[in-house]
Amino acid sequence: MQRQTHLHSPSGANTVLPSTRLQRRGAQWRRALGLTALATVSLAAQAQSTGNSSLTLYGLVDASVGRFTGAATGVNAQNTAVSKMEGGSLSTSRWGLRGNEDLGGGLSASFELSSFIRNDTGASGRNDAIPAPVNVAADPFFARAAWLGLSHKDFGRVRMGNVTTLLFLNAISSNAFGDATVLGPLNLVTFVGGPLTGGTAWTNSVVYDTPSFAGFTGSAAYAASEGQGGGNRALRLAYAKGPLATSLVWQSVNRNPLTFADGTSPNNTRAWQWAGSYDFTAVKVFAHLGRIDNKGTETAPQNIAYRIWDVSASMPVGAGNILAGYASRRTSDAVGPVPATSAGGNVQRKILTVGYDYWLSKRTDLYALAMRDTTRTNTVGAGMVNANGTSYAVGIRHTF
Repeated sequence: MQRQTHLHSPSGANTVLPSTRLQRRGAQWRRALGLTALATVSLAAQAQSTGNSSLTLYGLVDASVGRFTGAATGVNAQNTAVSKMEGGSLSTSRWGLRGNEDLGGGLSASFELSSFIRNDTGASGRNDAIPAPVNVAADPFFARAAWLGLSHKDFGRVRMGNVTTLLFLNAISSNAFGDATVLGPLNLVTFVGGPLTGGTAWTNSVVYDTPSFAGFTGSAAYAASEGQGGGNRALRLAYAKGPLATSLVWQSVNRNPLTFADGTSPNNTRAWQWAGSYDFTAVKVFAHLGRIDNKGTETAPQNIAYRIWDVSASMPVGAGNILAGYASRRTSDAVGPVPATSAGGNVQRKILTVGYDYWLSKRTDLYALAMRDTTRTNTVGAGMVNANGTSYAVGIRHTF
């Protein structure tokens, strides 16, 4: 890793010769580097001597260049293509710390602290605060994960804090594009610009994960509102054995407690999603069915249902994989009109993405993707408006 160091002379220090100041600064840097190396060696020695604890620094950096049409929330008829550098076209960049301590008797304590990175600008999080009428809060530093837990090999695991939602886990673990929220079809129609509330992580939550029983696992999550009213709940059941995997998740969100990357809706929602996959060796196929119910608010209740489905596939070719996916979200219920300049898709959004992901090593890959975004929007004054746009990206991804 390369670092750039800039030295600045303090004002009013003209009695000290420049060479002397540089020597002092050099000595300070040497002491700092020496202390850092000593601390690193000490931690490594301690971990090696105890043998019952670990600390891992991990992360992923994704960068791409391309031509993008429309916002991630959906294309509208007035959008034009923009050339730009994008951070996270195939995976959201992030870094984090994981720790684990073996307490004996099959019991262990663990934690995770993880932050999103916008490596195109160097900022943390996925977004800054966007004021009304959008009302999207800025990501705090550890918006991706911040939890502490206890686990037992026979009784499962309990985590407390800011934890990834079971619905997002269900989606990203069972589609060809993983956690892609810039060009991934399933995640775009489910979590970005649609009616779903709850985001991808819940604060103030307690999550229980069962151990595996003959391929079956289960999870239950509750996020306390802490006096604000409401409270979020979720359940997930999964089965994986051999080439087959399937799972079902349900969640209820009452807009409390605070959630991150929660879109723009103040409404309460209910959602479920079924996921299935089968690895035929020559190609791995994924499919999802789901529904989101927009319940409105206590003072303005609604009952609008959105149906979601998708199929995707990953086919090994050479040192990489051909990726393809198609996803759709639509409603047949009456929805209120929005301005023509708003991101489209409040009635229907369809996304088709194809590409190739080439692995240079186990940790570094190159990819090329193309996405077609099609929306149907109920607009103010113009009625139903159809729009479409195509985006292209070429990028590199590295994990550590």
